[in-house]
Amino acid sequence: MSTFGGLHTAYSGLNAARAAIEVTGQNISNATTAGYTRQRVTQESVGATGAGASIFVSGTNIGTGVSITGVQRIDDQMVDQRLRSATASSNYWSVASGTMDTVEASLGEPSDTGLSATLGDFWASWQALSNNPTLESAGQSVISEATKLTAQIASGYQTAATNWSQARDTAVDTVARINTTAQQIAQLNTAIRVTVAGGGSANELIDQRATLIGSLSGMTGATVRNNTDSTVDVIVGGYTMVGSGAARQLAVVGAASLPNAAASPVHVEWADKPGTTVEIDGGSLAGSLTSLAPAAAGGTGGPFAEQAALYNSLATNLAAKVNAVHATGTNSTGATNLAFFSFSAGSPAATGLTLVPTTLAGIATGASGSGAANGSLADAIGKIGDAADGPDRVWASYVVNVGTQARNATTQATLTSATLTTATTAQSSQNAVDLDEETTNLITFQHAYQGAARMMTAIDEMLDVLINRTGLVGR
Repeated sequence: MSTFGGLHTAYSGLNAARAAIEVTGQNISNATTAGYTRQRVTQESVGATGAGASIFVSGTNIGTGVSITGVQRIDDQMVDQRLRSATASSNYWSVASGTMDTVEASLGEPSDTGLSATLGDFWASWQALSNNPTLESAGQSVISEATKLTAQIASGYQTAATNWSQARDTAVDTVARINTTAQQIAQLNTAIRVTVAGGGSANELIDQRATLIGSLSGMTGATVRNNTDSTVDVIVGGYTMVGSGAARQLAVVGAASLPNAAASPVHVEWADKPGTTVEIDGGSLAGSLTSLAPAAAGGTGGPFAEQAALYNSLATNLAAKVNAVHATGTNSTGATNLAFFSFSAGSPAATGLTLVPTTLAGIATGASGSGAANGSLADAIGKIGDAADGPDRVWASYVVNVGTQARNATTQATLTSATLTTATTAQSSQNAVDLDEETTNLITFQHAYQGAARMMTAIDEMLDVLINRTGLVGR
């Protein structure tokens, strides 16, 4: 290497140190920027350019400095994938837990105004009527308690239907965000590909894309496949939603109201391919779709549909039990085969349950042929509340089951949240900016710059001696 070549070596050192200082400054500036991944300059030594040895350093070929090969993001794809998976799981159970909490809160149990208390008051009014079967006020008490009971059952069903509709709206909003996010990822894919192909650094664009992918995964459980041109494919439900420069769209289809959920379950399809269901693997959207599922055998369907089905079953059970006994009795005029409850045509049982009698005269209180003062039948109806298969037991069993499901969902939400925290910490330790480390690096690169500058000064002095002073002896 010639003496002049030493200037190039020193200059390459200046460039490398300056680039490292600039990247360190970028890291420090973005220490609190959400989604930023720390960077570092990658470099490699440059070997001797020729095989000939220097006449001053016989037989030795000296390298010619350092070359900057790029600016690298310090990330780990496996750590990133674990974080995305943990986010999807945590979001799913957060929605599931919130759904069960909503259902449990709407039951209002235990309380003095819950359905258990209302059922108790209803049976108690029959017991009171059995003691005074000819007392109009006792009959009006039965009618009043029955009216309150039917209204509460209908209200419970309507609450479930309203919550179901709100969950569907949430699913629609989530899908809209998913579609927008997918489009943004596709646009960034294009920008990244063009930038990298032109030899530029796309690290900041990749950071933006990674943040969007994390959001998309949190909603859908999406996974990522990396391509050689620095673009990514985003996989949702086993199909590519985002390619190198294009994004597919999702659409929510199915029933618009709870009563129709069984006939047309709510699900997600590809907007460009109607009829093709997208199986969402996880995330908040999967949680919403689970809450919208129709009722199923064994009570394993969607929480809101199961709640509505319970109210329908309760109304049917209540009417069947009471009417079966009531029809065998007689009222004050001797009429028999009287119905106490009926159902409105075209309505769900819970909202269609209505009361037939409006006065004591329409209520059967005694056994057929026993006379107006006999209250044995009213007493028998009052004891339905104690039946093993009566509405009270049906309701109590459901309340306990909801409580169990709510606790289980809360436990899962807590566990997955802890897992998410661990995954977030792991990623932060990998790619977050450590100001202490960056400060240390800054000092190192400053000294490297100073050293390269000092080398350039030394070579300059050597050349000055060679050019301006050599050959002056004897003049």
